[in-house]
Amino acid sequence: MEFLLNFVFFLFQGMRIFLLLGTLLPLILPADNMLRIGISRIVDPVLRPFRKIIKPIGGFDFTPLVLFLLINIVESLLRRFLLPLALN
Repeated sequence: MEFLLNFVFFLFQGMRIFLLLGTLLPLILPADNMLRIGISRIVDPVLRPFRKIIKPIGGFDFTPLVLFLLINIVESLLRRFLLPLALN
């Protein structure tokens, strides 16, 4: 059980990194850059359901921030309630 939780935490950390890259790379790299396209292919399907609910405000897309916070909340809840059970 502990291995499974550590794997989930690893996936959460990876998703946070991809969200950060998916947010910052469009500011730095041109639209036809392969790295930017690859990160976008990973992040956009995850953000798409949130974009249907949360519309851009003043031209700024808040969905990566909302997903980042949601990942942190879920991870915190898992660490608080499931990790102590797995360590017993």
